[in-house]
Amino acid sequence: MRKLVSSIAMLAVVLGAATSALAWSPKLAVNDDVWMQVGFLGQVQFEAVEDGSGNNDEWSNDFFARRARIMATGSVHKNVKFFFDTDVPNAGKRNTSSDLVWNTGFIDVQIMPQLNISIGRILVPFSVENRASAAQTLGIDYNLRPTKVPSLADSRAAWRDDGIEVRGLLFEGLIDYRVGLFRGERDSVTNGDDNLRTTGMIMVNFADAQPGWFYNMNSLGALKVLSLSAGYDYISLGGAGVEDHKAWNLGAHIDQPLGNGRIVGSATFYDWDGPYYSGQTASVQAGYLLPCPFREGSHIQPVLRWQHQDPDNGTELNTFNIGLNYFLKGHNINFKVDYAINDQIINGDKVDAFRFQTQLLF
Repeated sequence: MRKLVSSIAMLAVVLGAATSALAWSPKLAVNDDVWMQVGFLGQVQFEAVEDGSGNNDEWSNDFFARRARIMATGSVHKNVKFFFDTDVPNAGKRNTSSDLVWNTGFIDVQIMPQLNISIGRILVPFSVENRASAAQTLGIDYNLRPTKVPSLADSRAAWRDDGIEVRGLLFEGLIDYRVGLFRGERDSVTNGDDNLRTTGMIMVNFADAQPGWFYNMNSLGALKVLSLSAGYDYISLGGAGVEDHKAWNLGAHIDQPLGNGRIVGSATFYDWDGPYYSGQTASVQAGYLLPCPFREGSHIQPVLRWQHQDPDNGTELNTFNIGLNYFLKGHNINFKVDYAINDQIINGDKVDAFRFQTQLLF
């Protein structure tokens, strides 16, 4: 434990100096309809995890780049936009490859405000969380424990698949729908008939709608959110002795002013049935955004999370996260700490973990 405390103190000194001002990269424009903008998302993380097997006084630790993404978005016509990014996920992490991957990439065509069509590699439209921006999560990361969406487009492009999606807002933003057909599993043994994957979700908005490609789960005052959602994911496999993948979820989401700050939260229940995961999972998270008392223009945000996993064949796990976010410049420069009680099971033991992350977005 003494080693863990020393490592945390050293990390705070090193990363505390990385606070230079950032700005969005300039837009390269031919005219209002033809332009491109390039950006970068970097999340550098320190992680310490109890060893397990009765050695819980010993902690393993590691430094790595949780995300290192080069992004580009632009327009080639007033109704035709595009987005793509590359990533080196968990670069430098022990026992993890540091290969560059094509993460997301699609062309988006607006037929009308209520009907948009995207083609390419897309975050499958299953739940609000798995469709949210990685730069705008409430906690130090997604609620990864209960979000078991299979990744089929690339073994390291989490939750993505190649295909076509239709999305839009109906009734002045009251209804947000997103549905797609995707490549799915193309293994000759499990899906010799090349059956497509079907994924879709619907959200009812009682306050602000979110018409963009990605959801914002921590708007820092930009949105007033009060919504309910539901999603479904189906992968027809059909191989001998291989069960089809079926999953559904129900969610509730809030981002509203409260007192001197803002309450931000979500709750999602998942049911999974199939070869990738079978059982129930759930997550509940809440944060309270406040002006920072010692630096004008910055904010602090305590965060509590509960992540539940109950596999049909396995050990039930309830993870409790206690976190604190410090936003020096919104999502452009921030620092997050998180202590996870019962973070995971190692050698039969439920072990804790500590994480510290700094984010640069420009």
